[in-house]
Amino acid sequence: MSILKLGSKGPAVQVLEKKLKAQGHLKGPVDATFDARTADAVVAYKTKNGWEDPKPKVGAKMAAALNLPSSGKSQTPTTMKGASYNCRIGRPPAIVARTVSQFAHRRKLDFIQLQEISGYHDALKKIPGYKLISFRGSKDHGETGVLVRKDIDAKFAQSIEADTGWTNDRGGVAQPRAATSVRVAGWLRVASVHAPPGIDWVNGRPVGGEARIKSYQSLTKKLLASAQRQAERNPELGMLIGGDWNEGAVTGGPGSPAWLAAKGGMKKHPTGGIDWEMSRGVKLTDLKRGPKGGSDHPLITFTVSRPRSSHS
Repeated sequence: MSILKLGSKGPAVQVLEKKLKAQGHLKGPVDATFDARTADAVVAYKTKNGWEDPKPKVGAKMAAALNLPSSGKSQTPTTMKGASYNCRIGRPPAIVARTVSQFAHRRKLDFIQLQEISGYHDALKKIPGYKLISFRGSKDHGETGVLVRKDIDAKFAQSIEADTGWTNDRGGVAQPRAATSVRVAGWLRVASVHAPPGIDWVNGRPVGGEARIKSYQSLTKKLLASAQRQAERNPELGMLIGGDWNEGAVTGGPGSPAWLAAKGGMKKHPTGGIDWEMSRGVKLTDLKRGPKGGSDHPLITFTVSRPRSSHS
């Protein structure tokens, strides 16, 4: 059988947990998810049975000892739990990573769109059972990223970058914003966005500093071009773009998020704030605002499902 480890899910994990619980190693419920509790139980089993250097994973030897069913090849999930979270700059990296880790593990999330993470990359990469996709070499030094469960396929990552930046309120130079995009589970293109602040659309026209407007519109145009290319190359691929838009989902005008959604054939999923999602070719349900966890933005959670027609 293939290795079971942190992040693994499915029938094989459920059987493993039942056997470990029956032997008194697993604390808490059997939930078919290989989390920290399962890892501790595996180590406890190996230690009791005299294994040298017991590691928190299950390979062929332990599977045979417990008579576990073959897990076969990793399954491609057709429904995933996702989230978006602006971590807020200026916080201790260890605290940010602990908060994100708790969000991910307690809610059993498959991926999280993250914003304001340029100072937290090293800490976020250490979250057990997850991998961080981001671009430190982007124009904004990796301001955005997507945290994905390690056992879920994540490929073809790209940085979608605005052409221009702006001058911030303190007279400093703000770098052009970049969105992180990655294909997850083979059927969903996920993009995490942190749009420039200080822009509003009034009666369909942008209001704000000229450079900020130009930067914002540059980013949304780049996102639209990327979404259109994906639709042309792979029309079966679902699309999810979200994060901190610094603008609600209601107003519209050239270069606004609502304009991007309309031009890109995407459905808006508002949350009543500036953190929200837009999608195409998938079903988004259970959209909820959660705790802020020390940030000035709430955690946004949702469930995204692959349409039956695209995987039948």
